[in-house]
Amino acid sequence: MQKKSYLIKISLIFSFLLFEFGVLQAQIQFNKPPKLVVGIVIEEMRYEMLLRYWDSFGEDGFKRIINQGAFCTQTHHNYLITQNGVGQASIVTGTYPYHHGIIADSWCNRLTGEIVNCADESTINLISGKITKGNYTPKNIMSSTLGDELKLATNDSSKVISVSLNPVSSVMSGGRLADYAFWFNDSDGGWITGDYYKNSLPIWVDQFNAKGFQSIYMKKNWASMYSLADNYKYSLPDDSDFEIGFRNYRYTFPYDLAHLKNRSGNFKYLKFTPFGNTYTKDFAVSVVVNEELGKDNFTDFLAISFSATNFSGELFGPRSVEMEDLFLRLDKDIEHLISFLDDEVGLENTLIYLTSDRGVSDVPEYLISKKQNAGVFDGNKAINLLNSYLSILYQDGIWVKYYYSRQLYLNQQLIDETGVDLSEIQNKVADFMVQFTGVANALPATTINSTNFESGINQKIQNTFHQKRSGDVIINLEPGWIEKNGYVTKSGSGYVYDTHVPLIWFGWNVKTTRIDKPTDIVDIAPTISWILKITSPNASVGNPILEIIE
Repeated sequence: MQKKSYLIKISLIFSFLLFEFGVLQAQIQFNKPPKLVVGIVIEEMRYEMLLRYWDSFGEDGFKRIINQGAFCTQTHHNYLITQNGVGQASIVTGTYPYHHGIIADSWCNRLTGEIVNCADESTINLISGKITKGNYTPKNIMSSTLGDELKLATNDSSKVISVSLNPVSSVMSGGRLADYAFWFNDSDGGWITGDYYKNSLPIWVDQFNAKGFQSIYMKKNWASMYSLADNYKYSLPDDSDFEIGFRNYRYTFPYDLAHLKNRSGNFKYLKFTPFGNTYTKDFAVSVVVNEELGKDNFTDFLAISFSATNFSGELFGPRSVEMEDLFLRLDKDIEHLISFLDDEVGLENTLIYLTSDRGVSDVPEYLISKKQNAGVFDGNKAINLLNSYLSILYQDGIWVKYYYSRQLYLNQQLIDETGVDLSEIQNKVADFMVQFTGVANALPATTINSTNFESGINQKIQNTFHQKRSGDVIINLEPGWIEKNGYVTKSGSGYVYDTHVPLIWFGWNVKTTRIDKPTDIVDIAPTISWILKITSPNASVGNPILEIIE
């Protein structure tokens, strides 16, 4: 019996030592930060798209990072105006528009009356001695970003670079201190940056552009990967009535990209095709190689935004065959990108997160055909009627100076001249607007400033509201309704189809797990800051998702 007892004790001690060794090993691994963080943002990707296309995905793209990574199934953007610039800023700042200041893709400057585009300086961009259109900068972000804090923590030794066809996505995700933000140049199809970052392109970028990949892609036909008759079972027919396609050309497969290039005289239509995503991936690979990301002791950050899903979605809608085909091809691009990172840096040294800047609404006409409440709200028409109403109520004049993304900016000069009480007219406007079909509710700024909303759509409105930049009244449309915009659909609401997005962590020391508790898009930046042991962005309100780490 004594021998048996002795053996049991030895066994317990051995088990304890093994446990302690495992804990120590995990701590050592955690104390060794990743050499490279790669943030992948797929624009306008609703969470349900992962489920809808799951059976058609390959094994080594989306399926691999979900099956081998940490999958957060309940991640939302918790603010009202879910637009491109807002989503990108929220991801990297770890906070809401009320702090980072990017309240929409555009807003009105109250002092000057000018329209402010969130990233477009609308001035000449002089790069490498050439004048180009569009000088995009991150100057309008009011709080620090993940990339900013990484640069500050390492005394500029870390590299921060962002890449996207969409210039707004690129400059927002890079932040104020990025080494480079690269975006697509419509005119020649090359990659460009702004003189906010440098006065010239790196030599390797010029060399990449000279290879002419853009011309190769624009000679292709965009045909479906698989048979339309036997596949794409979860999409509408190719000749669906709920698409506009490439206007004055066609809206069914195949698409002759050479014809589109000849028609436009430039390369802009590459952004609307899956080859635009592949081109983005190609360039991101070149960034890693030529900038030697992940090759020293200082963690680097690469932000990649795939924008073709956004551009194409506006023409075809989220249930089109084109959108499904685009995602199946993107699955291949993700597979290639992961394989490259494994070979070049090592997945054990690379922390990857994949998410979306926002979802998107179904095409209203499609919802109506399915007997759902849906429609298109004509904001300008409503504002004309509102101005007439206020002119009768007070005095003749233009009482609403600007309307965008369901925000109404009142004419402060006219209000001051007439002595009208600001709170009174804001409430009158809110009461008037809520009478329109498709409008669910409206909140005056005075109410937003004086009330603390703890849940629901009003809290999302409050999270969107910035006192300097937001309108006097913000309206919320009913579910299924979008604003009139010239495309088949649009993002921008606080409803689940616009707010619920994927969030997947993969690589480095990420454990295989599924996290079903609610998480917020603003949790991403503080999670990475916690992993890198750096300060979170200075206005961050998110919480680290501790469960993703072994």
